[in-house]
Amino acid sequence: MRSGRSLFVAAVAIVVSILVSRQLTTLSRSAGPTRPTMPPPLQTIPNSVAGLPTSFPLTLNDMEGRLVTLPAPPKRIVSIAPSSTEILFALGLNNEIIAECTACDFPPAAASKPRVGGFSDLSVEKILAFNPDLVVADGFINPGILSKLEAARVRVFAIKAHTVAQAYDAIRALGRATGQNQEAERVVTDMQARMDRVRQSVSHAITRPRVLIAYGTDPIYTTGSDSFISDLIAAAGGRNIVDSSDQTISPEQVIVAEPDVIICDTGLVDRIKRMPGWAENVPAVKNSAYFSVSEAANMVRTGPRLALAAEELARFLHPELFTSDGKPASLAAPGKP
Repeated sequence: MRSGRSLFVAAVAIVVSILVSRQLTTLSRSAGPTRPTMPPPLQTIPNSVAGLPTSFPLTLNDMEGRLVTLPAPPKRIVSIAPSSTEILFALGLNNEIIAECTACDFPPAAASKPRVGGFSDLSVEKILAFNPDLVVADGFINPGILSKLEAARVRVFAIKAHTVAQAYDAIRALGRATGQNQEAERVVTDMQARMDRVRQSVSHAITRPRVLIAYGTDPIYTTGSDSFISDLIAAAGGRNIVDSSDQTISPEQVIVAEPDVIICDTGLVDRIKRMPGWAENVPAVKNSAYFSVSEAANMVRTGPRLALAAEELARFLHPELFTSDGKPASLAAPGKP
């Protein structure tokens, strides 16, 4: 089993890939905050087909807007993104997954699958060697290899999600592409119910703690308001201190914003404590309020565990609203959301 720190390192790689893919140029250490270009609208699965049986052959758009034709339900799937692997397992397609990328580490059964490389060294040759009838990719993480796979006449289906709502769409889309529409709808319905319970629980909160998620300190990579992570923070009864789409923030801006909680790798805490002025002026640092690696690892993949991440973060932000075993308190104090 990989350590919590290595899980977060992989998670940071995912998030940094997403950040870079949404900007015109790569952010350097000397660069200031940059506002990314807005991506085109993502493809969604209409409610009229969600949950209905899928008939093959099937032609549909993936979430990059690419037309994909599937002659039959795929039986030999290569997943090259952790989020798609988690979705495929949730859809009951363990046996159909024949290989994965090295960052695919959940659920535990994923560890036994053969590997085709990591984010920076995915091998088209290794993928071809498995003779897949479908490669499942993430449009944020895998943009560089999609065209190469298409040139090699490999059938590729890409998912892509900015928000929690689009994560639901990604699960439905992959369910439709694999003939698991009804199972996908079951997964989404369960996630939505759990998210609704979290929102209901924290609606009794008197305060909404200010939250910063930090992937590094030089520069301070973070996540802006137009993101699924910001959605999770709001659902858990917090407020993202970044209220724009910017993905870096200056140390001075953090001091001004006064976050009550910082989500980060435990290995980053010492550097955060040494940031000039933070120990004296940032409530999260003064109070050692860090939402740590084990919880944060659930927050950076747009898959079925997003609901779990919201539950864990809500318990951290509002322990007074939950019992010792993590269930919503039966008597919650009234107050403003």
